[in-house]
Order: sequence, then C-alpha cells, then structure tokens
Amino acid sequence: MASVRQQILEKLQEKEVMIAPPALETLEQQERAMDLVGELLSESSELVISEQAVNDFLDSKTAGKKVVQVDVIQKKNYNPPAKSVEPQLELSVRDSDISSKSRCTGSVDDFVRHFRNRFRKQRDVLRGIRSQASGIYPLKEAKSGVTQREFRVIGMVYEKRVTKNGHLLLEIEDEETSANVLAVKDSPAFEQAQKIMLDEMLAFDVRASKSSLLIIQRIVQPGAMLQERRKKTVEEDISMAFLSDLHVGSRYFLQENFQRMLRFLNGEGDEKEKTIAGRIKYISVAGDLVDGIGVYPRQEQQLVTKNIYTQYEILCEFLKNIPEHIEVIICPGNHDAVRTAEPQPAISEEFRRSLNGYSNLHFVGNPSRHRVHGLEHLMYHGTSVDGLISHSAALKEGYEHPEQVAVAMLERRHLCPVYGEDPVVPEVPDLMLIDETPDVFHFGHVHKLGYLEDYNGTFVINSGTWQDRTDFQVRMGHIPSPALFPVYDMKTGKIKVLNFL
Repeated sequence: MASVRQQILEKLQEKEVMIAPPALETLEQQERAMDLVGELLSESSELVISEQAVNDFLDSKTAGKKVVQVDVIQKKNYNPPAKSVEPQLELSVRDSDISSKSRCTGSVDDFVRHFRNRFRKQRDVLRGIRSQASGIYPLKEAKSGVTQREFRVIGMVYEKRVTKNGHLLLEIEDEETSANVLAVKDSPAFEQAQKIMLDEMLAFDVRASKSSLLIIQRIVQPGAMLQERRKKTVEEDISMAFLSDLHVGSRYFLQENFQRMLRFLNGEGDEKEKTIAGRIKYISVAGDLVDGIGVYPRQEQQLVTKNIYTQYEILCEFLKNIPEHIEVIICPGNHDAVRTAEPQPAISEEFRRSLNGYSNLHFVGNPSRHRVHGLEHLMYHGTSVDGLISHSAALKEGYEHPEQVAVAMLERRHLCPVYGEDPVVPEVPDLMLIDETPDVFHFGHVHKLGYLEDYNGTFVINSGTWQDRTDFQVRMGHIPSPALFPVYDMKTGKIKVLNFL
C-alpha cells in the first residue's frame, strides 16, 4: 500500500498541480490527509501549492472550533459531605518547590555542587539499607585491596559496557575516584545489572577476584527500603481526584467532556455519581494545563487559541467552576509558560490574575511535595518519562503502562536519574531526588491512564489526559486514554475511574 505522501503526490499529479516540500510535509501529518487534499484542490486554482496556502486552509478548517465561551455552572445549594471536612493541606513541605528560589546560573560549580548533593543524599540512604557484606568501603580503599570475602561499595554509574566474554563491566565513581565492577554473565546479578542506567546511584556487594577486579554479588538500589513500607490511609471518608494534560487551546482539547466533569463535581448526575463527587476533597493537577505556543514545530496548526494569555484566561474560567470546598493543587508541565528545564517554578501570577480570591486553588512548582490529610503527596508532570523509556529496554512498554516508569523512579529514588536525557537545571539541593517516600505519587505527560493501588505502600497514578488523540500520537502509534477521571478513596485506598468520554 502506498504511503500517505505517495498518495498525496499521485492525487496532485492527476490535477497537474505541484506542491512545496514544507506544504507536503504539513499535509501528510494531518488526520484525514487525503480528504483534506481533495478539499484543498477543490478550493484552490493555484498551480503550485505553497506552505502558506496550506496553513491558511488548515486555519479555516479549525476556525469554527474555537472556544467561544466557557459554561458558567450555576452553583446550587450543594452540601456534599466533603464540604464539612476541614482541609489538612501543607504545601511544598521540606522546601521541595523551586518557585522563587532558583539561583542557579549553570556554572561548572553549580554542576559539581548538584552532583555532590545527589551523591551524598543517596549514599546516606544506601548506607542505611541492611547488607550481608562485612563492611562498606570507599572506592579508593576497595581498589587498594580489601581482604574481606564480601564487602559493599557505593557509587554513581559512569559507564556501562559488555566485555568480549559477554560479561557486563560498570565504571562507577564516588567523590574521590572511580573503579570497575563486573557482573558475570549467568550470575544472579547479571540480569539486574542489564537494567542499570547511567548516573544511577547504587550499592554493590562485591568480592575481590585474584586480579583485584570487583565481582558483583548483588546490587542494591536506594528504593530497596520501600519494601518495608505499609500503605497509609486516612480516617475521614474523603477522596482525592487527579487531572493532567488538559491542553486548553489545542483543537484536540475535549472541552465538552471537561465541562461535563465540572458539572459532576458540582453535584449533577445520578445518585451514585453524586456520592462519589460528594467525597472529593482534593484534586491534584499534574501539568500541561494549556497547549502553549511554539512548543514544537508548526504547533500553530494544531491550535484554536493562538494567544498564550487567552489560553490561560480560558483555563482560569474552567477552574472557577470547581466547588470552593475542594482544594486544588496545580503544577506546570512542559507545555506551560514556565522554563522548559526542571525543576519548574509555579505558573506566574500574570497568567492567573483572575483567580485572585479563589483560596482553594494552589499553584506550585514541578515537582513538588505536599502533605495532604497526613499523606505524603509527590506531584510531578513527568517529562523525564520519555528519556527513561528510550534509555531502558526494560521500559519499552512504558507508554502503554506508565506506572512501570514510576516504579523505576521510585526504585532509584530520583525523578530523572539519567542526566542529560531531559533538560534539568543543576539546582542545589537536587529537587528531583525522592527524599521522602510518597504515599501518593501522581504524574502525567504520556496521556495514558495507569496506576498501582499499592506499590510497597505507595499509590502510583498517571492520570491520562483531556486531549483527544493528536496527529503526532497517530504517527508514533501512541494510544491515549482521554477524559478518564480517577478518584482515589483516601480511607480505603481503592480507586474508581469515571469515564467522561
């Protein structure tokens, strides 16, 4: 079967029409590309179709889809049970939010301090994990010849390569020096060693060979302590709901479905729906609130609202419809009007002035950590998910099962363990570290609902999206799960997923 590009060219050849290469590229990326080509040819008498002509044509196709007015939900005499529960919300605990605190200039000293901070914090965690080894030694001493049969070293992985005999050789570093450790093929440690990522902090229980090479007996990740945790719940009969990746301003934003969800929050629905909505006390919103401007090439062709301020004005009107008894925690994502590199500060006041007076709407940085009714809540948009999936064969199903990627982060106690895969600012302290094990870990970015009700005591959730499947996702084979609304019962630890599609 001919490719979309070939079909377009054949159609144009029939009409004896030529097309500029950028215009052809734009057309082949569209959903219903051949239908659009037919319409374009019927409307145009040009012998050469330019890029501008295609852009103007596509603009005219989406002009009628612009958001004209956000429905204002009439606030009825609505008294759900959650309204009588006093909020217990402590935002940005342990200075976990970079907002108004970034002083990094990107100097060499900043990078040195950043990596030393990461190393020391994760080293302390690894030192606290029980070991069968006889002691823990710095790499300098381990290289000089430790006599114990088995001992532990701790280091950050600098390089990973397969030897000519099929073993796996890792070069690891600490603050003083580097050393090589070897995972022998067919050994118990070999399979785990294959999953190791660069820049990971790990503990290695090793023994010295006759050639003084350190042979790995077992590998310990910082997240090993998670296995000793039990899931926490709360006494009150309340719930937390989750949103992410709204993409307001995109022509794929599911406005009607989103407004239906807002009406649900205000008590519209059958008795079962009213019962669920009436217990919602908190909503966590994990970024990509709007589609943004210039986030990727030719994005304007996918927009119905091409002004960033207008996109946020529309968003604010939606947020105003959330009942005031629900506490809403909102962080940015890579499409929002903040710096691209993480950690990101909260959405600026200039984009949310109309929300002054709405004390239940809380804007925080990405990532950030909160205490919600006694539960440790970690919120992260999730941009590093792309890099982790591309870096690890073990996470090849990560776009379909994003909860697997969250587990990889928790195991490494770091939200972006591979430095350089995604833009990260070398802040001190390293705010991408998972210093406190969360009871709830909420992230987004990949537009796919996925969750684990209990991963060693942590509830893990990727909340999907409110944007329909885009042309890019069609080309990449990604299948999102839009307009699903997960609600987590904080008393029972169970989740319900409502479908507003």
